[in-house]
Amino acid sequence: MKRSFTKTSPSAISVFGAPKAPKAPQLEQQDKPIHPNYASTRKNKHMIYLMHRLAILISLAYALSAQVSVTTNRNDNLGTGANLQETILTAASVNPAGFGKLFNLPVQGSVFGQPLYLTGIEIPGRGKHNVVYLATMDDHVYAFDADSPGPPLWHRDLTNPSAGIIPVPIVDITNNNNLNIVGNVGILSTPVIDPATNTLYLVARTKEPAGYIQRIHALDIRSGKDRVPPVVIAAQIKSLANDAIDGYLHFNSKTNSQRSALTLTNGTVVIAWASHEDIGPYHGWIMACSAKDLKQVAVLCVTPKGKEGGIWQSGRGAAVDSDGAIYFQTGNGDWNGTTDFGESLLKLRIRDNNFEIVDYFTPTDYAALNKRDADFGSSGPFLIPNRNIVICGDKHGVLTLLNPTDLGKLSSNPIQALPVNGGRVLNGPAWWHDFLYIWGEADVLKSFHFNGTTLDPTAATKGKSGSHGSPGGALSISADGSKSGTAIVWAMLTIDKSADHGNAPGILRAFDAESLEELWNSEQNPDRDRLGTLVKFVPPTVANGKVYAVTYDNAVNVYGLVSK
Repeated sequence: MKRSFTKTSPSAISVFGAPKAPKAPQLEQQDKPIHPNYASTRKNKHMIYLMHRLAILISLAYALSAQVSVTTNRNDNLGTGANLQETILTAASVNPAGFGKLFNLPVQGSVFGQPLYLTGIEIPGRGKHNVVYLATMDDHVYAFDADSPGPPLWHRDLTNPSAGIIPVPIVDITNNNNLNIVGNVGILSTPVIDPATNTLYLVARTKEPAGYIQRIHALDIRSGKDRVPPVVIAAQIKSLANDAIDGYLHFNSKTNSQRSALTLTNGTVVIAWASHEDIGPYHGWIMACSAKDLKQVAVLCVTPKGKEGGIWQSGRGAAVDSDGAIYFQTGNGDWNGTTDFGESLLKLRIRDNNFEIVDYFTPTDYAALNKRDADFGSSGPFLIPNRNIVICGDKHGVLTLLNPTDLGKLSSNPIQALPVNGGRVLNGPAWWHDFLYIWGEADVLKSFHFNGTTLDPTAATKGKSGSHGSPGGALSISADGSKSGTAIVWAMLTIDKSADHGNAPGILRAFDAESLEELWNSEQNPDRDRLGTLVKFVPPTVANGKVYAVTYDNAVNVYGLVSK
């Protein structure tokens, strides 16, 4: 049975969603009246036609006003993963007959960052377009028309092979172990867009004659050109760590992996690093760069006296609350509660060009988590909208609920520690209408109701399709506000084997968010809809009637309503 939902005020109307604009009345050749009390004259027929056209224009205007942009990973700085302005794709319109793959967008390299999307962008010489932005592991950046196939509106190659500047081969980092990432490591994280300044920010990694380099770039969303010159990322801090040199710890561009999505807040771009497969020595680093000129504003190493403490969060970025506080989860690493903060949730602020650790939470069993490689920071923090709750997921398969105004420091007493009983929590949750959705690596899709204080301990609804191993389902939600019948949970996951090490075939699935009944999946009509090779941790992007799903196969698939 479907859950009952409170009705809300009507939202935007779309020609493709309910209610639809009325069809023009069809008059017979003899001009018979369409209603006994309605005279059939030329004047009346013309008036009916004008009224019909006006209804369509009004409907289109509502649809256009409801168009949404996706400028950051998981849709917003809370991490909800939800587009609440979707009026075209509904539980009724997404089905095997009416929904499927429309086309794909060919790129050079695999895409590990979530596609970003802007509406009505003026491209020089090309007019206005809805644009989808893609960044690849070969260090290429693309802007495509989001609604039709064809060559890119612009394309930027951040390498220069003739000068020896190439993306980093994964075997340079892993010593021939190329199972976690296959191929190159270029742009690994999800970029972020500031639509107010027409700027897309990203971090690109290259191998050059001078060594291994990471740079932050600021590209014009209209042309792909540099808005300001890129800046080489570097940092050093005083340190007593074993890998410090002459009392200083230096940021290592080769070993530090920039997996966590970039976050834009208060005029700064916030970036975090971990390692690749715990190859050391490494440390968790966080940096903030000015969005205006890319100059470094603040630096924090989370284990300056110890080791490790990587911030990877399965690709999610920082969470940012309404007061501007920044939240990150760290993984395996040393902890002392003063300088070193492995296995912790950190609440940070930027003050006087420094990161200040305002508060933190560390589970009292952090040492045991380290021994089991059970990272507390496996899925990244999530802030419940309009509630004073932050939620953390971990490799132990537990969702931890905390009070952001008092995280508890070293504690075994969170607001709630909820085992989801489905293996490791990697991709993390999505949120809609007081329900949290999660899909563990050894589980089915589940929803948990938030009762105002905690999550109900028993799942409200469960799907029927199981996961076949790591990393479980990477989730996005589309809905027309809280309107019943419009909410869909979209999931990207493996078809038949774990993608923990090595590539695996992927599948895109769509579920009714109220019942978790499956509406459609990309294997029902594989000749038309098959996804291809899965990229771990990357949810689909849903915007204005289309779904953008990345692959390892040098292409991004675009799904939507198909002609019947």
